[in-house]
Amino acid sequence: MTHFFANPLSVLLADDRSAKLRTPPVCEAIRNLPSFRKYSEHLLDEGLYDQTRRLLNDDEFLFEESLRNLDYGQQKMRDIFQAVKWIQTSRRALDLTKRTDISELSIRALSGELQNSSSVEDMFKILKTLDSARLSDFMGNLPEGVIRREDFQELKRDFDVLLQEYPGVEPLRSEYDGRQSVVATTVVQQRVKLNKGKAKATKQSVEYTRIMDRLYVLLEEYLAGDLLRPQDLFLHEVFFIDMKNPLKETFTPRPRFAIERALSTPFDYLLSASDTAETKLSAKQPATAILYQLYLESGSLVNVNDIWQAFYTIFESEQGDKCNERMVMALFYRALSELKAFGMVKSSRKKIDHVAKSAWVGL
Repeated sequence: MTHFFANPLSVLLADDRSAKLRTPPVCEAIRNLPSFRKYSEHLLDEGLYDQTRRLLNDDEFLFEESLRNLDYGQQKMRDIFQAVKWIQTSRRALDLTKRTDISELSIRALSGELQNSSSVEDMFKILKTLDSARLSDFMGNLPEGVIRREDFQELKRDFDVLLQEYPGVEPLRSEYDGRQSVVATTVVQQRVKLNKGKAKATKQSVEYTRIMDRLYVLLEEYLAGDLLRPQDLFLHEVFFIDMKNPLKETFTPRPRFAIERALSTPFDYLLSASDTAETKLSAKQPATAILYQLYLESGSLVNVNDIWQAFYTIFESEQGDKCNERMVMALFYRALSELKAFGMVKSSRKKIDHVAKSAWVGL
C-alpha cells in the first residue's frame, strides 16, 4: 500500500481508466517523471520530433500514449518473472550443484544483473554438454516466448529429422561434451607425454553441435529481450514498486535529521495559530525550537547569559509588558535541558558560565 499512497500516478493502474483521469495535473505529473524525459530524448534521437512535440503539448495524446506504454511495461514485467521461473526450473533440471532460490534470481532480474550473472552462465555451460536425449526433454520445458518463435520451430524440425536419421543406439553428443575428447600418448626421450585433443566427430555430431549453437543463440536472444532493466521502461515509476526506500526509512530512520528539521521548522509538523507560515524566530514557536535556532547562530562555546538575553528578547518584543520573566526563564531552562538531553550541548570545563556545542547541524 505504500506505493499507492505515496504515488498519485498509481491511479493509472485502475481497471477503469476512463477519460476522467485525463486531467491537467495528471498529465503534468507524467511530464515531470524522469522516465518521461528519457523517453522524450529517445524519440528525439530517433528523429520523431512531431511525436515528442505532441507529448509535450497535447494532453490527450500524452494520456493515450501513457496508457499504451503502461500496458507494455506491465507485460514486460510479466515476461521478466516468466524468464526467472524458467531459469529456476532449468537449473533444477540440469542438476546444478549451486542452489539458487527464486527470490535471489528475481532480485537480480529486477536490477538488470541476471542475464550476465553466474547463474545463467553456469546453466548455459551445462546446456551445451547435454546429449540428444536430455536435450529433447529440455526443449519440452522451454518458455512460451521461445516456443512461439519461427526460428525455434525450424530448429525443432531439424532436430527431429536428425534424430530420425541417426542410426546409432547411443544418444548424440556435441563437441562441447567432455567425452568427445581423447588423450594421445607419446614417448619422448623415455618420457611419457599426454596430449589432450578432440576426437574425430561424425557427421551427425557436427550437425548436432550446430543445432546446439543455434539453440544457445536463440536462448541468449530470448533472455536479452526479456531480462531488461525495469528502470529503463517509460512510466516504470507507476508500475514498478521499489520498496527499499520506504522500508529503509521505516525500519532504519534518521532520527537526527528528523529532530534537526523539526527544531528548525517546527510548523512543518505543528499547527500554527497564525495565518501565515512562521519563517523567523517567534514566541509562537516551541521554546526548544527557539533556543535551538539561537544555538545554531553561536560559536563552539555558548555564553548562557547571552543566549538567555536573546531568548528573552524574542518573548519581550512580542508580549511587551505582559511578558513574565520568571515564566520565560522556566521555558529557557527546560529548553536548555532538552538540548542537553539530545546531546547538542554539554558543560564547558573552560568557562563555568558557558556550554560547549557537542553537535553541528548536518554532521
